[in-house]
Amino acid sequence: MPSNEERRQAAREKLARQNERREAEARKRKITAIGISAAVVVALVAAGCYIWLPQGPRAPLRVGAENRFKSTHTTCTYADRDAAGDARKNIDEQPKQLAENRKQLADRIAALPPEQRDTMKDQIAAANEQLDEAQKAADELAKKRPQIDQMAERNKTVSKPDGKDVPTTGTLPGTITTDQGAIGYELDRSKAPCNVETFVTLIQAKYFDNTPCHRETANKGDGRSKGLFVLQCGDPSGTGVGGPNWTSPDETPTFLQGDASPNQLGQTPSVVYPAGTIAVANSNQQPNPQTGQNGTFNTGSSQFFLVYQDSTLPASYSVIGKLDDAGLKVVQEIAKKGITWVPNPNAQKPKPGQPATDGRPTQPVNITSMTLAS
Repeated sequence: MPSNEERRQAAREKLARQNERREAEARKRKITAIGISAAVVVALVAAGCYIWLPQGPRAPLRVGAENRFKSTHTTCTYADRDAAGDARKNIDEQPKQLAENRKQLADRIAALPPEQRDTMKDQIAAANEQLDEAQKAADELAKKRPQIDQMAERNKTVSKPDGKDVPTTGTLPGTITTDQGAIGYELDRSKAPCNVETFVTLIQAKYFDNTPCHRETANKGDGRSKGLFVLQCGDPSGTGVGGPNWTSPDETPTFLQGDASPNQLGQTPSVVYPAGTIAVANSNQQPNPQTGQNGTFNTGSSQFFLVYQDSTLPASYSVIGKLDDAGLKVVQEIAKKGITWVPNPNAQKPKPGQPATDGRPTQPVNITSMTLAS
């Protein structure tokens, strides 16, 4: 039977073994905890890398994409106007202006010595004839108030482009369907993006549907220039003064070749608009240094002209596209049918027996629809 001392010794050894076992288990738990912590840290670091790393490489990619977008888009400023209101105002003011012009001419003639009046009778007759033609043009315009009123209603159906992020690249094929045949065309954003955007807006709004081509020219020039050969359309009123309630900025066609004919000092250089060109008509006025009159710019809108033979014009008409070969032939066939003179203070009346070189198409041309290919 063990003695008391032996029992105490056995108890001490048992306690020592228990302590060793506890310490071993504690060390094991500590190692496991450290391992788990390390794994968590590694996982977090890895996760952090996963979240952060894509932002690093993508940042320059994003900037590059933004720069590429900016290089192929622009911002356009479109000026507001009241097209119908301006036309009505013009109708109301023309008689007053013509009366004033007649009075001024009469006063100048009265101030001339009798012998000078005799020597200048041809010039005086020409001046009076010019005023008579201007009066006829004013009377014709006054008759078209109903068309201007209809245009005002049409203008309520279309809003100007916002001008933001306008593409500067790409082409847009389409068709002008007329009662004289289909005219295929292609708009080119790279030539005049702001003006093309206006036409895309108008075409999508069916603004040109059921409108006339109101003007045709066949001016052979003076031998030094190529003349002017165009069919002009895009005015719903058919008056030549109509369009939507905004204007587009000028976009100079710097890519056109210059013309050999000389220009007056301070005037925009002339260039050749090749046959098949589609350009935007405008009522720009160059500044006059002699009178101090300021110039008028950025007046283009919906009116456009189709060049059916190489033409010489100042480089102030924005080019928005071109006709296809078949479309050009349709316009040339229209031109062969001639021009009917209409009173116009800005064009010379043809002499008896001579064909008109500026007026309306003898064969009326009406646009039934103008569309873009889907």
